This record gives sequence, C-alpha cells and structure tokens, in this order.
Amino acid sequence: MLVRSVIRPCRRSIVSCTPLYKNTPRFDDAELMASKLNNAAYTAKRSKEDYQWAEKSAQEVENEHNDRMARMMKISAALRGLFVVAGLGAAYTLYMQWPQIKGWWLATGSKLDDNAIEVLKKRKEKKRQMEFPTIPADEPGSSVPGLYYWGYGRNDGKNSKFPLRVPQFDGEKLSDVFLSAENGNLAINDRGDLYLWDTASRKLILGDQNLVSVKGSNGVAYALNKKGELLVIPVADDIERSRFVKTMRSWLLPWRTYCKYERKLDTTQIFTNRGENKVVQFDVGKDHLVFISNAGKAYTCATGVKRSPGIKSKGQFGVPTLSQFDPFPECNKVYEIELLNHGVSDSGNASKKIEKIACGNYHTLALDSLGELFSFGVNTHGQLGQPISYDMEYIPFPKKVTNFSGHFSRDTYLRVVDINAGGDTSFATVLPQDVHKYFKNKGNVALEEDIDKITYFAFGSGISGELGNGHFKHSQQEPTKLKVVNDITDGASTVLPRSSKIAHWACGKEHVFCQLENNEVVTWGSNSEGQLGNGKKIKSCRPINIPQLLEPGTVLKNGIEQNTAASNKLRLSPGQVLVAGDLSSCIYWKA
Repeated sequence: MLVRSVIRPCRRSIVSCTPLYKNTPRFDDAELMASKLNNAAYTAKRSKEDYQWAEKSAQEVENEHNDRMARMMKISAALRGLFVVAGLGAAYTLYMQWPQIKGWWLATGSKLDDNAIEVLKKRKEKKRQMEFPTIPADEPGSSVPGLYYWGYGRNDGKNSKFPLRVPQFDGEKLSDVFLSAENGNLAINDRGDLYLWDTASRKLILGDQNLVSVKGSNGVAYALNKKGELLVIPVADDIERSRFVKTMRSWLLPWRTYCKYERKLDTTQIFTNRGENKVVQFDVGKDHLVFISNAGKAYTCATGVKRSPGIKSKGQFGVPTLSQFDPFPECNKVYEIELLNHGVSDSGNASKKIEKIACGNYHTLALDSLGELFSFGVNTHGQLGQPISYDMEYIPFPKKVTNFSGHFSRDTYLRVVDINAGGDTSFATVLPQDVHKYFKNKGNVALEEDIDKITYFAFGSGISGELGNGHFKHSQQEPTKLKVVNDITDGASTVLPRSSKIAHWACGKEHVFCQLENNEVVTWGSNSEGQLGNGKKIKSCRPINIPQLLEPGTVLKNGIEQNTAASNKLRLSPGQVLVAGDLSSCIYWKA
C-alpha cells in the first residue's frame, strides 16, 4: 500500500506537464523582430491605404446636421430653463428673506450700543409725530358747518390721510356731494346750485335749478331737481352745456334774471301709469343709470354725451335686447326694465313696486316692496349673488338672489330691507322673521319686532378687503356676513356684544363707510390713498374705527398724546353726512 501511494503523485505530475511540452514555440521572436531592433528612434507608421468614407447624399448630410443642431438647441433650452428656475428661486428666497438679509448685512461688523433701543424708539416716535397734521388755531372747529375731505386729490400740500377742512365751504351746508376722480367732485349748495370743486377752488356749473341730488357718470353730471326731473349736465364741455342754458326774466320782478336749463332725460313717452310724472331715486354706474319713478317702476339708460367707439354692454341695463350681443344703446335714451317691473303670480301677470336701486361699476341691484332682491349685469366677481361661471358672466335680465337661507334656520322667512353697491361689491341687509307668524298675519308683521335680528351681507370682489368679512378674497358669490360688532353696556354691569345696526351707508369704489345707530363710524376696504381717514395707508378687511376730527390749535407732542387722539372714535354730529368716492372721502353738513 505504501508503494502504491508514492507512485500515484509522480504519475499525476508527469501527466500534467504533458501539455506544456506540446506548446513549444515554433518561431523565435528575436529572429522575427531582428530587422526592427536597432538604435534608431521609434516612429509609428500610417498605412498607405486611404480610408474609404461611406458615400452620403446631400439630403442625408443636411438631415444629420439638422439633427445635431436640434439636439444642441434642446440642451441649450434645458440649461436656460434651469438657469431661469434657479434665478426665480433665488429671487423669491431673497424677497421672502429680505428683512433678515438686510438686518444681517447692516449688522455685519457693527456693534450694538447700549442706547440703541432708545434711539430706535425715539426715531419711531418722531416718524409717528410727522404723520399727524397741525391744525391752525384760526381755523373753524368741527362744530362749524363745512366740508372735510381726505384721500386722493388733496393737491394743497396737506396731509391726505386725515379729514381736513376745505376752506371754500366753511360755514356752508350742502344738499348733496359726489366724489369722483374721473368726473370731478360735485356739490349742490343749499340754494340748489351745482358746483365743480377741488381742495383749492370751486366753480359754478349751473345755477337756479333747485337741485337736490347729483351723481356723475361718463363725464356727465346727472342732477335731480325738486320737480323730479333728471338734468343731463356735461361737466367738462362748457360749450356743450351752454347750448341748453337760457337766461330768463322774472314776470313778478322784471329786474331779476335766472337761468333755465332744458337738457333733461325725456320721460314723457316712457311714463305710462296714471299719476306717474317724476323721478324719486336714481343711481349710476360707469356708463349706465337706473332710476325709479313715483309709481315704483324702474327705468334705465346709457350715460354720457355720445357713445364711445367700441363700447359694449355688460348686461347692466337689465333689458334682454341690450345684452352683450347687441349694439350699445344710445346715450340718455330711456328704457323700461319690464322684467323687473312685472312678475308672474298665481293669478297671472302682476306689477311689482320697486323701492330702491343701487349701482356698481357694471351691475345693478333692485329691491321690491316684498323684500325680494334682484340683480343684473356683470358677475365676474360674484357681485350679483349668482354662481360664477362662463354662462353667467353677464346676466342681462333681473334675476332673484336667493342665497341667504344657508345662514338661518328653516322656519325663517327672509326679507331684504336695504341694498347698497360700490365698485364690484354688493351689500344686502336681511331681516329674518318667523315664517309661521308671517303667513298667519298674511305678511303684516311689524319690522320692529325682529329688528334686533337684522343681518348684513356682502358679496362680490374683496381683494382690497371691501367685503368686510375679515378676509381678502378675489371673488365671493355666496353672501358672507359682515364683521360689524358693537359692545354695549346700557348701564349693565357686563358688556354684551351684539350686531350693530347701521343707520347710513357710504360705498366707494373699493372702500366703505358706515354710520352706526349711535353715530359711531366704521370703515373698511382699500386705503391706497388714505381714503379711510385713519392716518395710514394700510387696507383693512374688517370694520375699524377712525379717529375723531382734529381740532384747531391741537399739538400732539408725544406718542402718548397721539395714541390717545387715535383711540378717540369718530362720532358724527347731527346733520353730518359721510360720502365715499373712488379714491377719496368727505364729511359735509346736510342742508
């Protein structure tokens, strides 16, 4: 066994070496490379045979070039896109973090002094003191009749963020005031004369007409006289206005002359009811006017002297034949809003009595005697109280607003008692009543019984806070409640918050004033020109109070006195009236 185990490994080694002997080289490498092994430098040699390129047509070459350029352009566009995105991201980050970056940059290499906080406080207090104007001691006080004005158009160098007097109206009471940056400021004095005015001067436009109310639209003043006639008065064109002015002599006093103005809205053919002969209320938009006759019927017309080229209707007239698909109506031609004046009842057609109308820029609200609210015109922001959609962008016929029920219980009968509008926003005052009591008494329920339940709603544009609901919203189709809250005590030991009743509305283009039942004033909306009158230019989305009128000779020396003055709420005196315009506001004494 031992001999066998020794012989086996030797045999295996001999067998494994057999292939190596078979691979013996047949040629000597030294002999093959001998001719090239010398002391000369080595150089590579190119083959003498030329490389044969594949033949391609001109079209194929052009296609390859185009493909190559397309790939390069895609890569270039992708890189540019990355650079743009990176740049936008960097700009956004810089904008959002700018206060921190600015503070870090200014603080770099600087040391904070021990009195730095005191210096900042003094600087802030000095800046606040500059905001409060000083009223001359010889100027009349707030108890003297006149006109206070603030906001856009204060061209006399005075502070536009506080109510300040307009000197040319000192001691005067006025019948009506209208503010407009486009049509100019208009005022009617206690004798019924119409004036065009600003903070530096005033100009008599038309006298001896016994005017009681005025509004401006499309460069024309529409004034209502005591006879119930609507006068059409071009404001800017003196020559056009003078064509309709005649100088007359009094029969009783021959030495006395007066003016007679003959351009009026022609209602002779449109007033058809017996006893219907005058206008009792009217309102205007950007290019339309709506008025109510003494018979409770509503009418409309386009405003201006002549039709502007390219102008289109937006449904604000409430007449289906004057929709956005029809030619714009002739200026000052009166149309009856038939679908608003007539309705359908169980017994057939029935006439409705319209009690109030309110116009925004391009929309109209109408309130009838039953407490039903109708709207027509443009609905881009939901100002009609209707769903916002492509099909309902313009509504050229009166449509009932019925979206208030979601805020009340099911056994409630809702009645709209007041409406207001300004710009692209609408406001409605709703009074809920017990439905069982209402129908049991056949609708003869005194409003005073449920007056404490009155609720105020807003709908439409709210991007500048004009909805007054505490939010900045581009559009609001569903009526939303106003945040008007007044804390009252009435001698009680506890303060009871309740909804305040509004006595008077003043709606501007993007801001609103309300006079409450206790004569307190609240305001909200845009404040870009200081039109809220609170000394700032910060818009508000909820009702806020404004400071009381500054008295002559008052000098606010420090921040404590200024804070005290700012906290004193403005309360209107008897006879004072608030007016809100496009970008300005005023207070005047009613004649």
